[in-house]
Amino acid sequence: MRVRQLLFCLVWVCVASTTEAEPRYKVSYGELSQLAARTPDAVLAYGEDPLQRIFTWQASGETKASVVFIHGGCWLNAYNIDHSRGFLTDLAARGYTVYGVEYRRTGDEGGGWPGTFTDVREALQMLEKRLNDSHPVYVLGHSAGGHLALLAAPALAFADKIIGLAAITDIAEYAKGDNSCQAATPAFMQRPREQAPEAWHNANPRSYTMPASVLLMQGGADAIVPARQSVWRGVAQQLIEGSGHFDWLHPKSAAFAALLSVLNQSHKETHDSHESQ
Repeated sequence: MRVRQLLFCLVWVCVASTTEAEPRYKVSYGELSQLAARTPDAVLAYGEDPLQRIFTWQASGETKASVVFIHGGCWLNAYNIDHSRGFLTDLAARGYTVYGVEYRRTGDEGGGWPGTFTDVREALQMLEKRLNDSHPVYVLGHSAGGHLALLAAPALAFADKIIGLAAITDIAEYAKGDNSCQAATPAFMQRPREQAPEAWHNANPRSYTMPASVLLMQGGADAIVPARQSVWRGVAQQLIEGSGHFDWLHPKSAAFAALLSVLNQSHKETHDSHESQ
């Protein structure tokens, strides 16, 4: 009887361990709020508006790199940085000092185009002055935050890597879609494309040449930002088959594992480069 119980327990442990080790796919937005998150260690102001803030999580132990994160949410003020806190907490636990940028969005006074991007650009300029050269700097942007990160990319000389996670890379093409986020694009721009062609041109990352430091990471099962948004000649891309839109922000997903691999490889390359100098 004891032998049977022991065998049953061993089988149960093996099955449970295997199940826990399996990477997650198609994570829902609601699951992000269930992730463990800790209070930021500091809050930096880059403007007078209460939304012009940068939330900082210090790395656990020695800092191996700084991560600047621009959250998404269709540029809408209904979605703030809160859904990203579990993701940012986990990165800090892995040795990254994290800076989460909050900004004014559609529906906020001063938000929409161009105010939203102006906020992000000013936050990045402040961080450029604040961060020293002792650690690599990686700028990550998710979804609409990826769009904003890419717009800033040509001027981000201090960033060793700029990663668009399910980034909106072509705002004009994206606005033609009919999901709720695509439908929010004209409101972000504040005027139809026909009435403001120059503004739409300036707000489109495809209007600019991206630096070699840019990488687009995309889920093959993303229902919010189509995978074709990551297809861009001359820009590095990585597709994670079966991954959904919010997988990038969940520490147990295959997409998150792929992101960590990129960050670790970038850190190794930067370290090796400094060692050879």
